[in-house]
Amino acid sequence: MLTTGGNGLLLSVPQMDREHLELIAQENEFSAAVDADASRAELEMRLTQLIGSFGSHFDSEEALMRSNRFPGLKRHIDEHRKLMAQLTGLRDDLGSGVVNRCFALAQFVGLWTEQHITGSDTDFAHFLQATGRPDRGPQVCLPSGGNPRGSSLRW
Repeated sequence: MLTTGGNGLLLSVPQMDREHLELIAQENEFSAAVDADASRAELEMRLTQLIGSFGSHFDSEEALMRSNRFPGLKRHIDEHRKLMAQLTGLRDDLGSGVVNRCFALAQFVGLWTEQHITGSDTDFAHFLQATGRPDRGPQVCLPSGGNPRGSSLRW
C-alpha cells in the first residue's frame, strides 16, 4: 500500500498533486473492482472513466507546461499519447474478450502512473521550482470522480 507522504508522488505543485491524487483514487477503485471479480462490463466502464480522467489531466498538465515554456514538452506529450493509446487498446481488448479481467491490467495502470509521476512529472516540477513558478498557469481540475480516502493509497 502506498501513502502520499515522503514517497515522491507529491510534487509540491498543487494543481498536479490534486489531479494525481484523483487519478490514484480512481486507479484504486479500478483495482478494487478487479480484486472483487467485477463483471467485464463494469471493468470496461471503469477503465473508460479512467481514460477520460487521464485525458483531462494530460490536457491540464500540457497547458501548464506550455504556459511555463517547459523545454521537455514534446517528449512529455509523446509519453501521454503513448499511454492513452495503450489504455484505449487494453480497454477495447477487455471489451472484446481478448484480455481477461486480471490483476496484471490493474498493475500496469498503477505502475505506469507511479513511474510517470516519479520520473517525467518530477522533472517538470523541478523545472517549475527552479524557475520560481510552481503555481503559475491555468488551474484546470479533473471532473470529480470521488475524493481520495485518507492519506493511504493502494495500487
